[in-house]
Amino acid sequence: MQHNNLLKVAIIGSGNLGTDLLYKVLRSEHLDCVLFIGRSADSKGLSRARNLGVRTSSESIRAIEDEKNNIDLVFDATSASQHLIHAPIFEKFNIKAIDLTPAKLGGFCIPSININAILESNNINMVTCGGQSSIPIIKSMSDICQNILRVELTSYLAEDSVGQGTIDNIDEYYSTTADAITEFSNIQNVEVKLELETSSWKPNMLTNIRFHLDSINLTKVYESLQNRLLQIQQHVPGYQINGTPKFNQGVFDVSISVSGQGDWLPIHAGNLDIINCAAIAAAEHLAKFNESNRIKMQNKKNTRTPEFS
Repeated sequence: MQHNNLLKVAIIGSGNLGTDLLYKVLRSEHLDCVLFIGRSADSKGLSRARNLGVRTSSESIRAIEDEKNNIDLVFDATSASQHLIHAPIFEKFNIKAIDLTPAKLGGFCIPSININAILESNNINMVTCGGQSSIPIIKSMSDICQNILRVELTSYLAEDSVGQGTIDNIDEYYSTTADAITEFSNIQNVEVKLELETSSWKPNMLTNIRFHLDSINLTKVYESLQNRLLQIQQHVPGYQINGTPKFNQGVFDVSISVSGQGDWLPIHAGNLDIINCAAIAAAEHLAKFNESNRIKMQNKKNTRTPEFS
């Protein structure tokens, strides 16, 4: 049974990313998925959604136009080029959008850093899986270490956890991740790489972050990273810092692993899990904010001084 006060959301994009996201929305106590949208009626994602009792459509963006009065927020899990087409339509109908593509139209959102972005903008961008895994760590480092000369970021993913959309948008992936790193950390010299494991070995998502700097206060850094880790794990339970980050001859290395929750793809697909968990965190923040305002308005209405004639 759905509750009237839940945030009414739609998901556009019925591939691996969107279908995994659907499972997370259905678990949420704050979100109600009113529509799951794809382009092919016989897609695996739409079939699974129907089996889960979710309303579906294969009409792509036209479904949003038809249901505009019944949607508070849309998760766009399509592609960067498609989001450029979708965004003006979301804006026209005053529907908030959480963009899971690297289109980079809306402001960046990293939940452990600027979760209020969802309250301040009608279109926010969740950067990339590499961005979500690395930027909180890079931000913590840049707040403490003012002498970071360069950051190198490499993410390693199992081939079967990477959809065609990521491959098609690989240039946007690199540029969006690098731009977001610079925006949050003010580090200008950034290199981003993505490596796919094509063998039968299926590793969890692994992100290695290498900082080049002259000196470091390890006590302060370790404390900051531990605090950041606990923040991220509140919405990404499979997020871990591997071992103890080391500083050696001007280089500080941090290794991150992310395991998924096995909702749609296997547990090793942490790259899907982390960006979807970030999107859910942002949507739930909006839902809680709206509900808090509703309660305040109701209490204010109930406590008004009665008028006597």
